[in-house]
Amino acid sequence: MAAVDNSWGNGHARASAGALGGALSPDGAVKIFRGVPYAEPPVGALRWRPPRPVATWSGLRPATHYGPDSVQAPRPRGSVSDFGLGEIGEDCLYLNVWSAATSPDERRPVMVWIHGGGFVYGSGRLPMFDGENLARRGVVVVTINYRLGPLGFLAHPDLVGESPRGVAGNYGFLDQIAALEWTRDNIANFGGDPSRVTIFGQSVGSSCVCNLVASPLTKGLIHRAISQSGGSMSPMGAPGGGSMQSLAMAVEQGVGFAARHGARTIEELRHKPAAALQLPPAGLAGAELDSEMARLRLSGWIIVDGNAIPASAHSIYRDGKQNHVPLISGANSHEGSTQPKPKSMAALEAQCAARFGAMNAAFFETYRIRAAADPLEAARLAFFEGGFNWQNWKQARLHAQAGNATYSYHFRRTPAFPKGAVFSDNATENLGAFHTAEIPFVFDNLAARDWPWTAEDRAFANTMSSYWTNFAATGDPNGVGLPEWPRCDPAADAAMIFGDTAKAAATPARDRLDFWERHYAATRPAGE
Repeated sequence: MAAVDNSWGNGHARASAGALGGALSPDGAVKIFRGVPYAEPPVGALRWRPPRPVATWSGLRPATHYGPDSVQAPRPRGSVSDFGLGEIGEDCLYLNVWSAATSPDERRPVMVWIHGGGFVYGSGRLPMFDGENLARRGVVVVTINYRLGPLGFLAHPDLVGESPRGVAGNYGFLDQIAALEWTRDNIANFGGDPSRVTIFGQSVGSSCVCNLVASPLTKGLIHRAISQSGGSMSPMGAPGGGSMQSLAMAVEQGVGFAARHGARTIEELRHKPAAALQLPPAGLAGAELDSEMARLRLSGWIIVDGNAIPASAHSIYRDGKQNHVPLISGANSHEGSTQPKPKSMAALEAQCAARFGAMNAAFFETYRIRAAADPLEAARLAFFEGGFNWQNWKQARLHAQAGNATYSYHFRRTPAFPKGAVFSDNATENLGAFHTAEIPFVFDNLAARDWPWTAEDRAFANTMSSYWTNFAATGDPNGVGLPEWPRCDPAADAAMIFGDTAKAAATPARDRLDFWERHYAATRPAGE
């Protein structure tokens, strides 16, 4: 066999499992490694087991194409989040690396991206997550795939019995930890600094960041964290996002999931095709499809298992037992604009009465629902402030109260929608700073959307990505030429507001955040 060319300048690098042949950017400045395996394929007998170290290989392994995404259905056609579906497969534990280090001996800060998608959609290969532009700013970027849906989070009595620790579920979460272990062990060969690893994620990826900071299994693996539009601060089992499950709840749902698929044992389920477990039946549409996707999501929430997650994230942060790392946490002004809205006022009234009980009138008054031009639209936005904005606000406050350097933000810049564009989620005039709107600015990657971006948008992307990369480098987002971003002080409650410009101000809509604070406090079980 010919000798392996390990030249970094040619886009070659060595991981612990073997040599990799990556690609170069057109100017040769950025080395790009796609489809790098970080664990053994979780197939066959390894389905619903914690990830195992990847087997070694000989020779030069090509790393020029993305690995398969976890098995998933396409996004709804016409959605603002629809980027098309790539290759899917159960063999999905791959990551991607972008580095502009001139030598693998450099020690640049590292940023590991954890994608969102409600635990049923998404991957690390989406165009918005391309790490080239961030890499040119001096960081090494890693994006990852992890197991989604039932394949990633199913719990079942048989799985509890198989586990030496008596736990089940959270396989997708353990995948993320395995990717961080790969980063610790290998990133120095890509010009990265394993002692400066920042995790950042959005939506469910942000919930994962929240829990990775809380997990005892990540001690020493992460050194900073950024939560964008999501957390896990609401009571376990609460509706509307940000929830977690107890192991008992998850096992009960797993038994029901197995029964719906004609299986009594986990071995019977292991012999089912992955697509049969992970995808909705063909031909479903409308309410039937929504219902089936909701069932899949119920098999995809982070579980308080006593191992990876010893207690609810809220109680861990409240008691100051999380990893003490610097944190950025924030959300967008129109998080709910792409989410489902109530079908009718009658449905809204019934939903709110069941959810808020004695606080029902306070909900309608706080959000001025009945006085709104479109009460159902107002309710849509209101529900998801509890599922997103309050989560990040609460995470930041508790993390700061534990003495950690914490920075809070509120993103309300409306992107440059194409004239006449129509999305299935909502009319463009109602989308505003929608869920995911900040991502192209964070990655300095506006070209991922073919929209009429302006020079001001590009300058704003430069500002946001500078804050993010400064934070990865030092644990403080501030830097030369940037408006001062104050640390989070629960008494002062200031945040960086990303709107037409970036400026620090009081946290917006405190009355609405206070409503959710009271509501969740009233519904949270003692000790949680």
